[in-house]
Amino acid sequence: MEVHPDKQNIDTLFATKNYHIDFYQREYKWTGDEVGRLMEDIFYHFEQSYIKHPDLDPTDENVQSNYSWYYLNTYITNKTNGRIFIVDGQQRLTTLTLMLIALYHLCRPEALQSPELRDWLKAKIAGVGIGGKKQFWMAHEKRDALMQALFEGVTPSADMMDDGITAHHIIENYALIEKKMATSLPTRHKLDTFIYYFLCMVVIINLEVEQTDVPMVFEVINDRGVRLLPYEILKGKLLGQIDKTEVDLYADIWEQSFHELEAWSDGEPDDFLRTYLRAHFSEIRKDGQKFDGPYHRSIFEEKCEQTLHLKRNPQGVKAFLKGPFRYYAKLFLKLRRLGDELTDSFPECFYNAQLNRMDGHIMLTLATCTVDDPEEDAKIRAVARAFDRAYVMLQLNRAYDSNRFQELLYTLHPSLRNCPSSEIENRINDKVQAEINERRNTNSTELLAYGQFKQVGYGDYNTRFLRYFLARVEAFVTNGLNYQLQDTLYNYVVGVGKGTGYHIEHILARNEENRALFMDSNGKFDEALFENERNRFGGLLLLKGRDNNSSNDENYQNKLKTYSGSAPYLAQTLVPDFYKSNSAMKDFKAKSGLTFTPMPAFNRSTLEERSELLYALTQKIWGSNA
Repeated sequence: MEVHPDKQNIDTLFATKNYHIDFYQREYKWTGDEVGRLMEDIFYHFEQSYIKHPDLDPTDENVQSNYSWYYLNTYITNKTNGRIFIVDGQQRLTTLTLMLIALYHLCRPEALQSPELRDWLKAKIAGVGIGGKKQFWMAHEKRDALMQALFEGVTPSADMMDDGITAHHIIENYALIEKKMATSLPTRHKLDTFIYYFLCMVVIINLEVEQTDVPMVFEVINDRGVRLLPYEILKGKLLGQIDKTEVDLYADIWEQSFHELEAWSDGEPDDFLRTYLRAHFSEIRKDGQKFDGPYHRSIFEEKCEQTLHLKRNPQGVKAFLKGPFRYYAKLFLKLRRLGDELTDSFPECFYNAQLNRMDGHIMLTLATCTVDDPEEDAKIRAVARAFDRAYVMLQLNRAYDSNRFQELLYTLHPSLRNCPSSEIENRINDKVQAEINERRNTNSTELLAYGQFKQVGYGDYNTRFLRYFLARVEAFVTNGLNYQLQDTLYNYVVGVGKGTGYHIEHILARNEENRALFMDSNGKFDEALFENERNRFGGLLLLKGRDNNSSNDENYQNKLKTYSGSAPYLAQTLVPDFYKSNSAMKDFKAKSGLTFTPMPAFNRSTLEERSELLYALTQKIWGSNA
């Protein structure tokens, strides 16, 4: 590898060469922090000399003889087909251009202030390069209109913001630079002196490398300098294999695919690529964990390479970017959005992501979908439903362990890849059934037996799961009645505070009336039996916090008053008056076959009836045929 260093100042940097922004460096990501530090450093070194020579005439000779130089580090270029591309350093060179524009405007012609320096600055911002075309020395057609607006001193229009992150950073940073220049250079003498200093004494070194060495150089820069995210390194390693004459097409695919993911969160592109690689190249959790680290290296290793063919293979890279990369990035973003907002078509995506704070269904969906899958929506729906069912069934069987659940998800990959949508739920159910049987040492053929369900309840789960279970039951009952939920599912499950918080209500309160129901043959209160029975799901409700507190130790007749009116509908189904002239309930019972009955009294017998009803509701919501 040959490297050709060239020491330059800003005057020679922007003189005869047009610099094109390479695919590695297409976004301008410096924020006010980086720009502020650069300007503080430059002005600090300038001020150290200026205070020693406050009356020195501002000339090229005086500044170069009496001022110390400032080293701005290096930038790396690669020349291809007569064009110079920036491999590393776009952030600095773009910021220098913004500083030149701000200085240009400070040399106001109406005040006859430094007209010759204004012309000099103008020539450093834009000029005629190779081919006779006039353009900014830092050339990028997507941002030319925006830079021209700043150069002309006009307000950028909305269409100039199409460059997204880059445009916003350019506008915000230019405003910061403009303000800093105006306050730091209040006199003509100081302004003129600084212009000479900036153009002549700020030094930067150009390293020119061969095209074949660009990907390697780019990764070394990252390893030893400012850390880039893995997806940014991978971008260089992939696009660096494609000839410059056609790389723009594939760079655009990359940017379009990641534009909205980057807007979603800073780490979202890496989350996507890790999830994609786990979904397609791991069968056990240990395999998937290797993508937690520098996956931009793992993707070129044997297991991935056998399928993707990305190593020193421009055709393989192009096929990957146009096919799997483009499709799965779009699918990943779609799944993120479905998890963010409740929809009628894909409600379980929201349940998994927002109510239970899990995203394993995304990895499974990426595993089962093929590129441009015609069954995409059906597969999203099937995976999300089966994932939700798996979580709930494992919980209700007291077979849930978060680590084992993650292991289970990875073992599903081989059976789900290329699986038709009609088979997805069965295949996931089979794996879950096997996990339940192993954990419970049984040979059951049903995901949840009543004998198991009747043993679990309040003391077996955290509050979030209890609220989730009862909220889903509430939603099913409300929908069956053709009513509207009285609050959002989100509030039912995770709402807090006086207005949106919900709590678990025990129908059997701790009072003498209920204690009398649990006396043994010797007339002694059976504390253990009482506690076990009152905690069963048939003895639980979801009530708004204030209602729960007010009904805490009441006898059942007074509780029924709390359960009337504005209480959630599952609670209202205990109240005899709820059934009077209620055609909606009559129709719901007929269609569902569920044995809803009013319960004017609540004892051990009615608790059993209620538990059987909750089990039937659970089967309707999460059963294999639900």
